[in-house]
Amino acid sequence: MSSKTSKIGVIGAGNVGADVANALVLLRKCVTVVLFDRTLSKAEGQAWDIEDSIPLLKDMEIIPSNQYEDLADSDVIVVTVGVQRKEGESRLDILSNNAEIMRLTMKELDRVAPNSIILIVSNPVDILTRIAIASSTRAENLIFGSGTVLDTARLRYQLGKRLNVSKQDVHVYVIGEHGDSEFIVWSNAFIGGIPLTEFPIPQGVTQEQIQQEYAELTRKRGYNISERKGNTSYGISIVVCQLVDTIVRDEKQIFPVSVRADSNYGVGNQVVLGLPCIISSQGIERQLVLPRNADEQRLLEESATKLNQAYDSLHN
Repeated sequence: MSSKTSKIGVIGAGNVGADVANALVLLRKCVTVVLFDRTLSKAEGQAWDIEDSIPLLKDMEIIPSNQYEDLADSDVIVVTVGVQRKEGESRLDILSNNAEIMRLTMKELDRVAPNSIILIVSNPVDILTRIAIASSTRAENLIFGSGTVLDTARLRYQLGKRLNVSKQDVHVYVIGEHGDSEFIVWSNAFIGGIPLTEFPIPQGVTQEQIQQEYAELTRKRGYNISERKGNTSYGISIVVCQLVDTIVRDEKQIFPVSVRADSNYGVGNQVVLGLPCIISSQGIERQLVLPRNADEQRLLEESATKLNQAYDSLHN
């Protein structure tokens, strides 16, 4: 794919969808953005507001629509639709309301854009990605979710500040559910190529304290933001832009996205959760198996069990 001809569809003109569309325009990640919403006036209001910035930027086009046909020939289609999480709710609490929306959305996308890469952002993202895969006729490598990319970015930035190094030199992943059972693979954490366990840390704090503090911070960050402003949208919109850019430019970067787990993870081959993958113009080019210790394997299995139970609850 080439960014000179790229077309990106965004389904849903709510807070997340509109911010994704705006970020794609501001960061010049494509040539055309189609902002789809069932309510055309909502899509128009958001698209027109974004469009007014284009004369001050690189020439692009943003098209509001309530017709799925306008998404045809998109390189990537970002799905953000669904009921938003309210204060006090977990991402899994809103599952039943969003599952049917996802099935209907995928049916329409298979009809009008069968070759597009589908990026699921709607929550709970891991289970909705599993539903999208099960509902679609397209190749599985063309469907994945945003997974724990944002959680990993949050961790790397905050840990880098604590250790007084650039976030680019912090190499550590958050994997599992994008939610309460996610965890950090500390056994595989490196700072500039040096194992975290051997990296000089600030005086007065232990490795164990750092691990506990940042595991808690990472898990609660989204909730803390939502409590204060009602939603989270800026961080995930940049995550989407980075994933879109990696696809459009065929960059083959590694991100922990929502995919069906490789059998080598020991959690079966049906559960979908955040795991590191090479992302390219083919979507999921290859899933990687991240080394982990016994405690981390236990946490992965617990996360997978939680997600499987939630998915199975839809069929009971």
